[in-house]
Amino acid sequence: MQKINHNNWIKGKSYQKRILIEELKEKINIIEDVIVVPKGEIPCHSHDFTDELFYIINNSAIMIVNNEEFEVNPGDMIYVSKNENHGFRNESDKEFKMIVFKINFQKGDSLLS
Repeated sequence: MQKINHNNWIKGKSYQKRILIEELKEKINIIEDVIVVPKGEIPCHSHDFTDELFYIINNSAIMIVNNEEFEVNPGDMIYVSKNENHGFRNESDKEFKMIVFKINFQKGDSLLS
């Protein structure tokens, strides 16, 4: 297992994330701590190789999967298969937080739409 500096946040336009665990027996390769700022979003995208499991920590958001929108809430866990188009939209005035488990992740495997 590779040692990761867990204090390094990766900043997007309206969200931030940090890697919590990387390379776990070649199944779950990365676990990320993700924060979407108020009124922010993670644009819809897909992956050629990576499946993802999202665990919602706090506040609600709109999740989009294959053009279908639904609300996700704390305690929800959502699985998205590779090649499924998905994203999040935080419509609230509070940060939206989740943990993302990436399965069979390969570097550069994100196709933003």
